[in-house]
Amino acid sequence: MYPIRKIFLASSLLFCCMTSMAQQDVNNVLDKIKGSLSLEVWHFDAGNKILEKQKVAFINKSDGSLKTQDAEWKTSVTAIQQEADGAVQLNIKFTLLSGTVNNASTAINFNFSDWSTKNYVMIPAAVYNGNRFPVLKGGYMPPYTSDMFCNKNVPLTISDNPRLALHEGEPSKIDLLTWNASTPVMSFFSPAMHKGFIVLTEPKTKWGINGLSVEENADRSKAGFSVTAPGVREYAAGFGDFSKSHDKPCNWKTGDEIDVKLYVYVFSATDIPSFLQTYMDKRKKLLGETPQYYVAPMSAIFHYTTLQLDKARVHKPSFYDTMYFPENSFTRFQLGWIGGLMNTYPMLSLNDAERSKWIANTFDFVVSKMQGKSGFFYGVLDNGITTVPERPIPDSIKALHPEIVSDAMVRKNGDALLWMYKHFLLYKELGRANEIKPEWEAAAKRLAQAFVTTFEREGELGQYVDPESGKIVVYNSAAISSAPAGLVLAAIYCHEPAFLKAAEAIADSYYNRFTKTLGLTGGNCGDISMDPDSESTFGLLESFMALYWATGKKHWLELAKAETALGSTWTVSYNYEFPKQSDLGSFDAHSTGAVWASTQNKHAAPGICSASGDYLFKLYRATGDTKVAQLLKDIINGHTEQVELPNRPTVSAGVTGAERGAKLGCSMERVQISDAEGRGVIGKLYNGSNGWTELNGLLMSLELPGIYLQTDRNEMFVFDQVQATSAKQKDGSILVTLKNPTPFDASVSVFAETSKQSLKPLSYTAFVHWPKVAVAAGKETIARVASNGNVTVIK
Repeated sequence: MYPIRKIFLASSLLFCCMTSMAQQDVNNVLDKIKGSLSLEVWHFDAGNKILEKQKVAFINKSDGSLKTQDAEWKTSVTAIQQEADGAVQLNIKFTLLSGTVNNASTAINFNFSDWSTKNYVMIPAAVYNGNRFPVLKGGYMPPYTSDMFCNKNVPLTISDNPRLALHEGEPSKIDLLTWNASTPVMSFFSPAMHKGFIVLTEPKTKWGINGLSVEENADRSKAGFSVTAPGVREYAAGFGDFSKSHDKPCNWKTGDEIDVKLYVYVFSATDIPSFLQTYMDKRKKLLGETPQYYVAPMSAIFHYTTLQLDKARVHKPSFYDTMYFPENSFTRFQLGWIGGLMNTYPMLSLNDAERSKWIANTFDFVVSKMQGKSGFFYGVLDNGITTVPERPIPDSIKALHPEIVSDAMVRKNGDALLWMYKHFLLYKELGRANEIKPEWEAAAKRLAQAFVTTFEREGELGQYVDPESGKIVVYNSAAISSAPAGLVLAAIYCHEPAFLKAAEAIADSYYNRFTKTLGLTGGNCGDISMDPDSESTFGLLESFMALYWATGKKHWLELAKAETALGSTWTVSYNYEFPKQSDLGSFDAHSTGAVWASTQNKHAAPGICSASGDYLFKLYRATGDTKVAQLLKDIINGHTEQVELPNRPTVSAGVTGAERGAKLGCSMERVQISDAEGRGVIGKLYNGSNGWTELNGLLMSLELPGIYLQTDRNEMFVFDQVQATSAKQKDGSILVTLKNPTPFDASVSVFAETSKQSLKPLSYTAFVHWPKVAVAAGKETIARVASNGNVTVIK
């Protein structure tokens, strides 16, 4: 069951910081944002269409009654104001005193007057800014219309997702269940009132999954946010489409009752970023932190995933001798995004001759076959052909723009730029700078210059670009998210101040255009439209921390904090209860830390595509904010849960025979807690693996310390799946006791420094020098950490 905190304790200790409230007191709190509370019973037809809503009348400060010809309902509202946190804790009970009621659901409504369509409505991982944007119909990855190409004024356009209406006269309603969101939350920010509203609910009650509903009236002057139990949608959202839902209301008999627990926040917020930071602070307040589960240490994940890459991602022969492919197909190579010229990075860290040849061949292949005349790279090479567009260009556009040969994802180019320079830095750190070929450096510098030239000419970088002419083919998305980070590394590596100047201008521009103004970033995934997505959010965070590394300016830390808060909206914050018969249910998988893909692709996945999240660690190190560290730890745990290990089938959980447990090191991009792909797909995995989920697992194991320790403060944070305690010694050293409760031997990296040293931004290759402490499976090791960070195993 869900790890829900017991929030209505009667202890005097608890009540010393809480105040009992009545229903009217709750309304007084909500009135600060022109809101009020009401309770209703919703009646449905034999299917799931609403026929009638009956309102409960309050008969005193806490109790309400609803009488009909055939039944009588009683309600009670218990409300407590938590003064320290600002939460209004609600426990609302519906009881059917007499009669029977068929096809009904209960509703807790937060009604807002003085409403504005300028309010920023956010349901995490599902709805951003109300999803109030132009829509493309056509299901998964719908084709772009002709007017979206070569049009600098193209509006941000999304797939057919749940949304509030863009135009007057249209019905404006969003119907979801809690499983459609990364956290069971509805929220909004009012720029006119400088106020925010957040309501957190339990994922379900004994009657089923709860519902989340937002509806505006005809003239958009009022809006209602309803938590329904059980939740009943008329239509269920899929991957860019809708289908008739299978939700069912309840049949109630005398004596039936339902309890719903909520946390409600009304708070001041100056802008969307400050609103999002409050969301990050409050998102776990109702359900609490999930327990730490011990599946495998980082070193075991690295070991088994390396075996998977060597077995399944290296092809002999390939287009160019032996090289690393990001996919299982050895005729189709994708650059960036899902692993091409990225999965080579952790393999380079192994520093052996055989893999080094494969890595060099991969570089040679990409540089010789995939770079266009402009300096931009093609995103795909398919059967030796690079000119196949990633986003099909209509003939009418080709006729108007004969200079455009094809198109490629800007995101893939941003990744290529960043990771080429990360490779170069690692080569140098390993003492192998002589292996970096001049043609690799020239290609990377040409790509950096292409970004600068395009931004100076266009004022943006678009979503798709023609690698030959350098012209933007599709404008207006945040798909460039990792490009400023790449330009930062290019500036340092090439001693080109112009690259750094451009990186700062691009990063500021995109933060202001998207995160600050719209409360979202998007268009970064290769199979979506311009939909909000997690990948662009974390990519911009990467860029902000790169700029902090290069400049030391606190400005970039402030932007990074806001971007992290947006990233937290994409990250599952609780453990969903998977059906026992599902793949994920069969091995008791935990969903906390899984990262949602996009508002079109309605599923979470094990990790950030495609990164370790080391920028979160760098932000934690720079600020000391443990919520940032915990977010990262959740993501690490969420990935570890999904990796197939000896005696723990995950991706092969749904198969039998010799294949079961035969996918060591594999992981799949599915942590499906919703019915977006059908109810039978909840908790389903597939007997395969994704190159990018393998990659981010390798990167987390490589670029993040297992244990981080500030020696002067004796403050420690454990990221690895080991247990650790520390004790300060008289000589200033610290004894760290490490216990390994997993069935795998661990090699735990320890990064120790002083608080003063933490003020200096961390280099990209710092991990090379972190000492490792071996801890056998089920055993204990004691290490002495000196004040200078040196580590000595003493037992």
